[in-house]
Amino acid sequence: MIPHSKERYINQEKTLPSRHGSIDNEHKFSIAQKMETRINETTISRESEGMRIDLYLSRRFTYLSRTAWKGEIIRGKISINGRVVTNPHRRVSFGDLLRFDGMGYSEPEVSRDIRILYEDADILGVCKPGNLPVHPAGRYFNNTLLRILEHEHNRPLYPAHRLDRETSGVILFAKNVSVASQIQKNFSQVQKSYIAIVHGKPAEKRFAVNAQIGFDPASAIKKKRIVLPESGETAVTYFMVLFSFGDYTLVRAQPQTGRLHQIRVHLLHAGYPIVGDKMYGRDEGAYLRFIASGETPELLATLQFHRSALHSRSIRFYHPVLKKDCVIKAPVPDDFKEFIETRRYT
Repeated sequence: MIPHSKERYINQEKTLPSRHGSIDNEHKFSIAQKMETRINETTISRESEGMRIDLYLSRRFTYLSRTAWKGEIIRGKISINGRVVTNPHRRVSFGDLLRFDGMGYSEPEVSRDIRILYEDADILGVCKPGNLPVHPAGRYFNNTLLRILEHEHNRPLYPAHRLDRETSGVILFAKNVSVASQIQKNFSQVQKSYIAIVHGKPAEKRFAVNAQIGFDPASAIKKKRIVLPESGETAVTYFMVLFSFGDYTLVRAQPQTGRLHQIRVHLLHAGYPIVGDKMYGRDEGAYLRFIASGETPELLATLQFHRSALHSRSIRFYHPVLKKDCVIKAPVPDDFKEFIETRRYT
């Protein structure tokens, strides 16, 4: 088992000492000081030929509205075949190379309470907070776990697996391509354990969901997945009830396969949706309202929790350099504790 060091926080307000030393003021991470250039490139397809550039951008890169893309064009942030375009009425042609200079683009705020759970010469294990994407995508680029950690360590890092943006908990990074490749090659042998707060009270202490998963053809949300018994990907998750409180239950989830959104889909399928889950909760419309208007007080009242109440509790994996099985555990997050305590005796 990997020996646990004291956790080290990476944020601008607070650092804790670890066996690797503290982060002094000179080297404390600052997203403003470390901002990287963000360049998006796309080649115009034949199907998009003749489309207005503002319309094309709003459909190709959906994290900005058409009106917002007009503003970016007018500010000279867009070029076609190396020449800056400032007219949003400009039509694109098949084969055009379109570039967007995202330097200085204002990204959504994220939580930066990142805890270093373990670190050696080859592996980095951290506890990711909720509301922090792992990889650059959509509206997020510098405000992502990967970019923040790479800035802090001044080196490239390689995520060994994924966590959804709102999921908190332990996640592994390799410090070189070789180690990352070896971990991912044997990832089917990795054992992951999650905890989740769900609506309802399961009748059985232990239960399993063995149900194939695929994209939901009937959903207004493109990336939403659903149980598809005939055509989905094989997916198996084991669940155990830890305790119930009020109308809620804390469960442990152990996925046996690694499908996108697997635990969330399986819990909804079983009738116990995760509290706060905008996409796989009791109301799919919550996600669409969130995209349109953000996290309003009305939406938060409906969701009852500010994020999807899913937490990656531990991961057991074979360390390809140390040549032994290792376990890294993340503590139960404070927002879980607060939610449980405020409802446990009501």
